[in-house]
Amino acid sequence: MSPEELRFRRKERETRRSELLDAIHAIARRSPEVFEAEAEDLIRRSVWQQTGSDPMFSSKLDRWLKSEYRFETFASILPHDARLERREVEPPSVEHLDARHRQVYDALIEKFDGTKEQPRIHHRWDAATRDQFIILGMIALGGKHGERQSRMVHYLGLGASGSDHLRGSNTVRAAKIALTRHLRSRVPGFTDLFAKATGNGDRRQHRFKDLDVASTVAQYVRSHPASMLLPEPPLTA
Repeated sequence: MSPEELRFRRKERETRRSELLDAIHAIARRSPEVFEAEAEDLIRRSVWQQTGSDPMFSSKLDRWLKSEYRFETFASILPHDARLERREVEPPSVEHLDARHRQVYDALIEKFDGTKEQPRIHHRWDAATRDQFIILGMIALGGKHGERQSRMVHYLGLGASGSDHLRGSNTVRAAKIALTRHLRSRVPGFTDLFAKATGNGDRRQHRFKDLDVASTVAQYVRSHPASMLLPEPPLTA
């Protein structure tokens, strides 16, 4: 690529970012309730995506979001050595997977990334595929503890804790069924991706059946361009 083309692309990206920032400002002015509801999750996801899980900073961020924003700028609470650059997470090393786990991994890649002949791009996923990726990723990132249903419902944008979660519960259930059916159709003899859920209502807990598979899937979703859709894992993970 020539220097002129590089300069042109750089200018195009700067223009796009400037317009996106203007769009955010417009939403904040014209739909403040919408902006307030989405801004906190955007900040949390951005920090997690780029700096990783840091319990001490997470506590500081919680305090800032609740009250200290009145006295401190966001930049002032960031660690001095923090570099807000996208973390490059490598996908799982397939040569270290046994045959069964490799089949599961390949089936998930087909589900979300498509094939060489028919690739899929996360920007063009339908709502069901997006929900399935978020649910799969949150449960996998939860490790042996898995993920609480109320937290998944919240990050799916289907209601706040304590509200009527029937729609959210049905969405989680449908996503798990769709993922399991996909794997059953691709992996001979495959039974279940998820263990039996425990608890009721908001406290219902969802886990992977195989912790090694959960670990592989966690690395896959963290390395995926759509990882920006996922929140920071719970501290128990």
